[in-house]
Amino acid sequence: MKSFSAMAVLSLLFASYAMADDGGFVISPRIGKTTLTINRDMLASDQRVDVSALATGVSLGYVTPFNLLIEGGYLSQGNLSWFGTVDKYRLSEYNIEVGYQIDTPHDFVITPRVGRTRWDLYSKDVALTHPSDPLDTQRKRGYDNYWEVSLQKKVGRSAALGISYKDNHYEFGSVKSIAFLASIKM
Repeated sequence: MKSFSAMAVLSLLFASYAMADDGGFVISPRIGKTTLTINRDMLASDQRVDVSALATGVSLGYVTPFNLLIEGGYLSQGNLSWFGTVDKYRLSEYNIEVGYQIDTPHDFVITPRVGRTRWDLYSKDVALTHPSDPLDTQRKRGYDNYWEVSLQKKVGRSAALGISYKDNHYEFGSVKSIAFLASIKM
């Protein structure tokens, strides 16, 4: 049974390598909706906070001829506060990730990814209980691992449009995001 599974995986890899193009650099802008959950032990108010935020970002990656994706990028997520009616939060992430593009029939591409992020959580109105710098009680920084998956439809020889989804736990709480994604091959 193990040898059959290994042969199936190897044949899938060789088939995708045979069908793959030359690879190359890819730039991927994104925009979407994020829900930030900040644990109660992170806030001086001692109450858990769920924040609906707008996420925008861009990444630059390289796709190898055998569909391995290596990517780095920036993502900013923050809520709007009209005249101070709600507490303002912003999460900035710098990340590096590795994924594998799986081509499916009808020009769809599924890409599972894993990566490492350096995040910076900022609160304009609420003090954080465990700040990175004791003199700056409104900023917390850290590193975490994450996963993400995207589904895209090729719309030309060098472009694809789709969605991306992630639901990850970070040191301060969790980040759940769905975003529209465009990939443009350079």
